[in-house]
Amino acid sequence: MRTTAFAATLALTLPLLATTSVSALAVSTQEFVNKVAVSDMFEVKSGKLAAKKAKDDDVQDFGEQMVEDHTKTTEDLKELVKDEDIKVEMPAGMDQRHKDQFNTLKDLSGADFDRAYVPTQVVAHEQAVNLFEDYSKSGDNDALKEWAGDTLPALKDHLKEARELNDELSAPAKTAAADTDNKTMDDKKTMEKVTEETDVNGTDKTAMTEKTDTKKGSAEMTEGKKTTPPSFNYVTSQSPTDWTAQTLIGKTVVNQRNETLGEINNVILNEKGAVVAVTIGVGGFLGLGEKDVGVPFDALTFRDEDVMEKKADANSDDDDADNADETVADDDDATHDDMVIVLDATKEQLEAAPNFVWLGEKREKRADTKTETETAVE
Repeated sequence: MRTTAFAATLALTLPLLATTSVSALAVSTQEFVNKVAVSDMFEVKSGKLAAKKAKDDDVQDFGEQMVEDHTKTTEDLKELVKDEDIKVEMPAGMDQRHKDQFNTLKDLSGADFDRAYVPTQVVAHEQAVNLFEDYSKSGDNDALKEWAGDTLPALKDHLKEARELNDELSAPAKTAAADTDNKTMDDKKTMEKVTEETDVNGTDKTAMTEKTDTKKGSAEMTEGKKTTPPSFNYVTSQSPTDWTAQTLIGKTVVNQRNETLGEINNVILNEKGAVVAVTIGVGGFLGLGEKDVGVPFDALTFRDEDVMEKKADANSDDDDADNADETVADDDDATHDDMVIVLDATKEQLEAAPNFVWLGEKREKRADTKTETETAVE
């Protein structure tokens, strides 16, 4: 497996090394935006893999941090481009090089994943630091130049953390020695505990006490009433396709073209426990002017992020387009971070839809109408 991991590391890092010297040439605004957006997509997707597949806890934590930080970078960049009316096009998905790197990581797990992912992060963040330094000095858009300079310290921190992780993973002998010392100490403590808890005849005092307590408890239960099971069966675990309301609320809804429609604000259930609908916050800015639109729950479809990207790329290939309709559920992902919620509608259709009215709002509306009528009569 070490040979596989080493080959994977080379496959991931060599394409990056070939373009690491990005500051040798001036970068245009369009090129800068493209590189940042694609890099963020890769960091978020590979970070999610690290959070689930890495063996080392520090690597998992680093992956989670990459997801959080680069999601924010993406949002900041999109907002800046919109607010400043910067004439650039945002890429719809990762380029082929980053897709290949992601697919290589996707096939690895445990220590092999760690050994491939961490060196990639070192090279990727070296490249990102060079890119942001270059544009902050010689970029042709003042707003983006300022943003690049403000973002640079965080990227340098990421690079420092990635290098420290790489150094830790490259020191197996030191780790093994530390593990041996810890095991020796644990064995010594265990022997002391056994000696302390055993009487002169070699009988385990703790075991004797537990056995006596168990017998006593069993006798008391026998004397009392037996518990009658309820008329229903308990639900003991979450299945891969089960969603919690907490996970659904705040989830972004997109359409077939991967355009953002809004976020789920609430989930509506009936008295039988069936999910009737969700309300989606549509329109507005920073929560101002937003309205709730009620959508039947069965109008939503749930798809894997990779499937959505595949569908976007499969414009002319019917086979790929058909395969892109498949839904994939991760057996280990309780919050469905890799799933996308899709609604077959356009922004314009939802903005023209009627506002969802809650019961309390109905009462208020009737009271307002009554007051207006009485005032008109007077």
